Amino acid sequence: MPLLLLLLRRGVPEPEHFQTVQDRRTAVKAAGHTASSEDQAFMRFSFLQLFSKELRFSTGIGLLFCVGTLLSIWTSQIWLPTIQSLMLQKEGITGAAAIPYIGNGMMLWGIGGILGYASFGFLADLMGRKPTILIYNAGTIVSGLFLYLGLQTYTWYPLVLPIFGYFVFGVFSGHAVYMPELFPTHVRATAVSFCNGSGRIVTSFGPLVAGLLVIPFGSFNNAAATMTCFALLSMLAMWLGRETRHDELPR
Repeated sequence: MPLLLLLLRRGVPEPEHFQTVQDRRTAVKAAGHTASSEDQAFMRFSFLQLFSKELRFSTGIGLLFCVGTLLSIWTSQIWLPTIQSLMLQKEGITGAAAIPYIGNGMMLWGIGGILGYASFGFLADLMGRKPTILIYNAGTIVSGLFLYLGLQTYTWYPLVLPIFGYFVFGVFSGHAVYMPELFPTHVRATAVSFCNGSGRIVTSFGPLVAGLLVIPFGSFNNAAATMTCFALLSMLAMWLGRETRHDELPR
């Protein structure tokens, strides 16, 4: 696999924007202490630039977007098999007999996610980045609450699971579509990595919080439904953030 990646890299030219950044960096280094203050700022450590006056708002939007989407899915990833098994118990399906149902349910959830991933880009180009992300997050909340709180038996799970998967997984395509468009080329990779990585650090406490919620909320379903509603943070990010569909990719 590493050899294949090496061959692919050798045959893929650098994007024009990236090459322009490389040329500017070379020129600034050659200028040394005579470089302008703007060029010196351009050469600052990329991570620190994310919190500059020009970029800190976009950094906050990206981080809020990531935290919301990650918190809304982590509990489902951990507890959905358990929740399915509890629902199946109501119908007298337990032990080994429940395994095919749970496996098929997780497969349907994943298939829905694949469709959500694949269609996100088309919808984002058609409607805009912000409306698409808002729709996916709203779909996550509605389908998640219906799954966890509205269904009393397993009968409708095979239908609702792929719908829930479509939205709760599919919105992650927005991490690759929307966030890169918020940042200029010379800090873009750092910004996307920071927002995703920091979001994962924050949401690593999600399962712990969700576990603590089980007792006061009375069930896995109630706790999972509560955690799913953290998609509201992602919706808040879209309300505050700017639309980028018709913007030229920042240089």
